[in-house]
Amino acid sequence: MSLDLSFLSPSSLLWLGVTLLVYFTAIALFKRLGRNPLFHPLIFCLLLLWAILELCELPIREYQAQVNLLHWLLGPATVALAIPLFGQLQAIKKAGSQILLPIIIGGVLAPLIAIGWVYAEPLALSIKLSLLTKSITTPLAMDTANYIGGVPELAAVIVIFTGIAGAVMCGGLFKLFSIENEQAKGIALGTVAHAIGTAQAFQISQKTGAFATLALCINGVLTAIILPLLFLWLG
Repeated sequence: MSLDLSFLSPSSLLWLGVTLLVYFTAIALFKRLGRNPLFHPLIFCLLLLWAILELCELPIREYQAQVNLLHWLLGPATVALAIPLFGQLQAIKKAGSQILLPIIIGGVLAPLIAIGWVYAEPLALSIKLSLLTKSITTPLAMDTANYIGGVPELAAVIVIFTGIAGAVMCGGLFKLFSIENEQAKGIALGTVAHAIGTAQAFQISQKTGAFATLALCINGVLTAIILPLLFLWLG
């Protein structure tokens, strides 16, 4: 992913500033409301930025070009998740093979369930293929969708909404099924809700966040490798 240095232009700096202001406002609101997942910062950011873009009559593609720096930082930010992961290395080693199997199962079921929901709908094949990448982090999802014939931009949107849904619903689901184990919570959030779920996992504890990071990485890499190979094999 190349970095376009046009972000140094006045207009790009302006929109970067607007985006960061909206984000920090969303964080403050989230904390003031007791970290209620229904007021997750990403939900507020999306709605407020959409309203601002509509008010300024700025097309979304133009906005994306203006904030290219933030898009580029997705890669380094994902890599930086290795830091808390390293801090919980002993707990991860102790868990051993108990980690890999649920991640693989969750990584396989997530796209299959998505396709099952829309299989009977008259949707374009490219949309269905984009849904296959819904549970891996945005940079990997866009590249994978592009390779298998999906729509990268649509894949990014689907990934974001999947992550938000996971972050919003996880608390209620954990209570409903009486899930208290931090390892299980982390693996579930990282596998199904990728980076947004991992951020939510860190709200629970460092240990939960570390296991979510591991699940995010393993599921993302395996899906990004296996899906293209599968489509290549099927021709």
